[in-house]
Amino acid sequence: MNIKQKNSFKKSLLSIAVAGVFSTSMSTLASEKENIEEIEVISVTASRTPMNIEDSLASQVVITRADIERIQPKSVLDMLSTVAGIDISTTGGRGQSSSVYMRGANSGHTLVLLNGVRISSASLGSTNVQNIAPELVERIEIVKGPRAALWGSDAIGGVIQIFTRKLNGGEHFVSANVGSEDYRMLNAGVGIEHGNGFTSISAEHEESDGFDARDDAETDDDGYSFDSLAINGQQQISNALSVNWLAQLDQGDTEYDSSFGANESEVNNHVWQLGANYDWQAGNVTNTTQFSLSQNRTSNIGYGNGISKDDGTQFDTRRNQYSLLNSSELTEQWQLNVGADLYQEELKGDTVYDESTRDTSGVFAHIMFNGDKLSYELATRYDDVEGIESEVTYNTSVGYQVTDSTQLSVSVGTGFKAPTFNDLYYPLQWGYVGNPDLSSETSESYEFSVKSQFDDLAIAVNVYQTDIEDLIDWSGSDKDGNVTPINVNNVDIQGAEFGANFLGFGGEHQFNVSYIEAEDAATGKQLGRRAKEHVSYQFDTSVGNTDIYAEIQYKGKRYDYLWGGDVVKLDSYSLVNLGVSYPISSHFNIQAKVNNAFDEQYQNSNGYFTQGRVVYFGISYQN
Repeated sequence: MNIKQKNSFKKSLLSIAVAGVFSTSMSTLASEKENIEEIEVISVTASRTPMNIEDSLASQVVITRADIERIQPKSVLDMLSTVAGIDISTTGGRGQSSSVYMRGANSGHTLVLLNGVRISSASLGSTNVQNIAPELVERIEIVKGPRAALWGSDAIGGVIQIFTRKLNGGEHFVSANVGSEDYRMLNAGVGIEHGNGFTSISAEHEESDGFDARDDAETDDDGYSFDSLAINGQQQISNALSVNWLAQLDQGDTEYDSSFGANESEVNNHVWQLGANYDWQAGNVTNTTQFSLSQNRTSNIGYGNGISKDDGTQFDTRRNQYSLLNSSELTEQWQLNVGADLYQEELKGDTVYDESTRDTSGVFAHIMFNGDKLSYELATRYDDVEGIESEVTYNTSVGYQVTDSTQLSVSVGTGFKAPTFNDLYYPLQWGYVGNPDLSSETSESYEFSVKSQFDDLAIAVNVYQTDIEDLIDWSGSDKDGNVTPINVNNVDIQGAEFGANFLGFGGEHQFNVSYIEAEDAATGKQLGRRAKEHVSYQFDTSVGNTDIYAEIQYKGKRYDYLWGGDVVKLDSYSLVNLGVSYPISSHFNIQAKVNNAFDEQYQNSNGYFTQGRVVYFGISYQN
């Protein structure tokens, strides 16, 4: 980890809303203080254009490559689990389905992007981020709160954008890990320089025997094997024009428990993108125009339990995405962004839907003002989703710098989630059928934030409320008595987040706590699989050349609501994770990681086990 990566965290503390995962391990305190002002942290998710995180009024967390090396995660969920306002439920380990709940909203209410490309399932409407290898990730940007006015459907609870790894020309790395449950991982990457450009290529193979995923009579381990390839590059054609490209391919085989039918699956995901940036001048206005053409394709084949792969059940979704954005720097204080998106979705597979294609188009405008004391932003967007009513959303925020160290801000925003193919067009099977007359789920959110930074202490407080209407619930019935989805539920969410980061007492201390009441407005019951209380503490220090990392997580009790009306209480739990890293030379590094050090037995989804204590060892070479 280099000094630049460490110092970028200190520069951005005032702008990071309530905690989350922070950058940096410890070097000397004096070195940190001397370099605080040297590096800016740039994010793109909150405004869709590169922007100093200090100038943004959105609640953001940026997880850097330095953080990933420090935490030594085995899945993207490991990186998200300590972020304030995020809760997670799983139905087993790597490769099994998982849900990410941001600020109490449903799992489908968080938009997940890979380098700007939507990667959610068109049929289910959610994203399983466990399929993405952390070693191929450069950074993760998390924007909490509604961002539909910039990104469209799904961005009710927030946006998670994952960026694939970039290596400049001449850079390369190789690493290997082994561990519990017969875990094996090998990855490598290289950066190739070509004129005024580069291409980065990274690959990984990972496999494990896993653990028993489901609490039932089937007690075998549910293993997995994944292969991933990421290509990321750009070329400067002239002073004004540059082009970029990326491709990511993930192929995996996973086992899962099933009392009947298939108990194995093959997953094939690919994302590719071609883009161009053009800088131009109109009078005194500096402009940057960006265009991209992308595709995301997800394929899943279910087989096993006597069913061959050739005879397995297949689902295949494809989404073509076209985006155009122009950013204008009107003055030093004013910036205007305008853009348009087109998504073309297609669903294929063994199940024949009444409708299998859908186009969604959107146009938006976003204006920002950053003065010495006052900051302001306003965004609005119009989305036309084929087959349902159009939607208009907005975001607006006002911030005021009360003192040199403290900023207050207020935000209001709306969002929506369009019904999925399953909601609208699921063909009649086993007494279930879709409803083509559904409307989008809609939301309105309010947030108040305080951010302060002192010499060695940064604190942030967020208080928010979100009201979600017309939630889709499969509780209706059609004229023939079949179960069908209807817009029936409303949800009231109130939450508070507090984060503190302190540099001293031998290391860096990061403390996050959040409280979320996400209740069904009709019954007053907490939504399923979501805890109210979340606490995490992280500690980084260095002893000689050895970097030491410790993490404690506490999650409160939660409830799971089962078919038939049964309610199951899932107990609270605490986890302790430990990591150590030591450089044996200028290029070689060895690591060790212990997850769930005290072997806590817990569940965050009824009937599904979670991973017990595991130990990993690794060695890496980087140049």
